Amino acid sequence: DGPAMDWLAPLAEKQGFVLLRNWDYGFRNVTNSVRPINTPDDVKGLKLRTPPELQIQASMESLGAIVQAISFPELYVALSQKVVDGEENPVPVIWFAKFYEVQKHLALTRHIYNNMIHTVSAHTWKKLTPQQQLIFREESASAGNLMRKLMAETEADQIKKLEAAGMQVTRPNLAPFRARMEPAYARIAAYAGEANVKKFREMVEAGRKG
Repeated sequence: DGPAMDWLAPLAEKQGFVLLRNWDYGFRNVTNSVRPINTPDDVKGLKLRTPPELQIQASMESLGAIVQAISFPELYVALSQKVVDGEENPVPVIWFAKFYEVQKHLALTRHIYNNMIHTVSAHTWKKLTPQQQLIFREESASAGNLMRKLMAETEADQIKKLEAAGMQVTRPNLAPFRARMEPAYARIAAYAGEANVKKFREMVEAGRKG
């Protein structure tokens, strides 16, 4: 929300999309079957499955993980057979996929913010009246607010359930993890543009400071 959406909206419109609202889907966290993660060095050498997305792969490799691409439908079996040591996903995915059955440790690293942006094609948007557009924006915002509230409540409850199911949950200090991310930022900048990455990082830092 806020400055990031204001920045992205005109860029999206040039590509034929209208951005209505950012919807939360939680932060991604790391699970594994080898050891608890309390420091960046605890990630080093772990074989972790990630989706084929540059920002996720780069962040894990910056911590020294060995990244492997495995399709999500095959992930549970891969974890159970120790093809990989672990994976990373939002808490709701970890819970509903029952990864607690094949993973012992969950570290709340919150290394990637997962979101879904509610969009509509610019072609369709132009066919709506101003009143209809207003209704779309208001209802999208209402749904986004509800989703954010439910995600926060659900995640807290699911972490308790994961602990009850036997997972050891660690809550590491994230500052040392952030300090290892420069190689990841460089790789992302090579793809997305250094100025864009710099601007986005500045907005993240401003948001973190409140």
